[in-house]
Amino acid sequence: MVWERQADMRVAVNIRNANLGIPDGHGESMRALVREMAKIPGDHMVEYLCDAPLRLAGSENLLHGARVLRPFPAGNRVLRGILEADPWYRLRVAIQGLLRRWDVYVQSAHEPPPSFGIGARVVIVHDLAFIHPDAQENFDGALIAELDRWTAVNVHAATIVVAVSDVVARDVARRYGISPTKILTAHHGVDSKRFHPNYDAQEIAVCRRRHHIESDYVIFVGTIQPRKNIPTLVEAVTRSQSQGVGMQLVIAGAGGWKSESSIDAIEQADPAVVRWIGRVAEGDLPLLIAGATAFISVARDEGFGMPALEAMASGVPVIAADDAGLAEVVGEAGFLVNPEDPDAISSAIARLSGDQQLRSDMISRGLKRAEAFTWKAAAHNVWGAIERACVSF
Repeated sequence: MVWERQADMRVAVNIRNANLGIPDGHGESMRALVREMAKIPGDHMVEYLCDAPLRLAGSENLLHGARVLRPFPAGNRVLRGILEADPWYRLRVAIQGLLRRWDVYVQSAHEPPPSFGIGARVVIVHDLAFIHPDAQENFDGALIAELDRWTAVNVHAATIVVAVSDVVARDVARRYGISPTKILTAHHGVDSKRFHPNYDAQEIAVCRRRHHIESDYVIFVGTIQPRKNIPTLVEAVTRSQSQGVGMQLVIAGAGGWKSESSIDAIEQADPAVVRWIGRVAEGDLPLLIAGATAFISVARDEGFGMPALEAMASGVPVIAADDAGLAEVVGEAGFLVNPEDPDAISSAIARLSGDQQLRSDMISRGLKRAEAFTWKAAAHNVWGAIERACVSF
């Protein structure tokens, strides 16, 4: 069904999870999305909400201005302990919705909702890793309960649910009993101004020296968490080295929750084989990806897989888990491997490092695949969900 474009809508988009002061995948995707949404023409009133001034460097130009709704100060800490999840903030959002007569309210499905209904709702689901069988290994029990609770509340209250991949859409329908007709998939995009295959070789070399990377390497990008499956990745690269493949593993990302076993695996590996460089500067990341022989991620239960998409857009072959959102994003443009099989992962590294024709073919396929994912398309898909919600409410 084609939905008619709505005129003069009043829309509020909560970007609180994009304003946490740390560079993470959910936040960065939300920032990229609203940058493009702000460009969509029309006479609509669109407000962007957060609970503090924009924190991240560069965010000051994110929008013409975000509406800061701070929690009421009176008793907020006490009430949070009793009622959970910033009750004053949730009440303030709901009150603003009534006063400003929002037609549609948009937020992450994993955030607490407003205290009461304020028109049509669109919620965005990034992943449901917290309900998968191995979730207890990856999340604290209290966090699992909280994420599951708020996601359930939000998707049932929503007029339209937006999922970032078909895998996530199916998970939502199965877990929460939501009709697939209520769920719309809006894939993330890639910033082609940052991630592209045309960086100067000298610029890449300077960046490599800055991070003390002296040999050919495969790169993993992401926060260090159990579901990123770092120990298996370290084992696979170590095996490939013992078989004569001189490829170092570079890990770019900060330590996250429950990262101890992953960090132990990194620190116990030969430093010549595994190099952890931590979180890197925004300007360095595209250069480090562009300089890699391959990008590799054998993470479990990914909702999407942004770094894999960024690598394909950079003209870098991708080795990825044949699992969840990673497999959906990479498709036939990359090497899909069993994330629990170090030998299969090691074999993929060996093939890519030793077969230039295969690398060239994968680079071409990856570049073509990446062209299908743009933030402009993502923004228009989400805006379509907003219009559909307004009509349906």
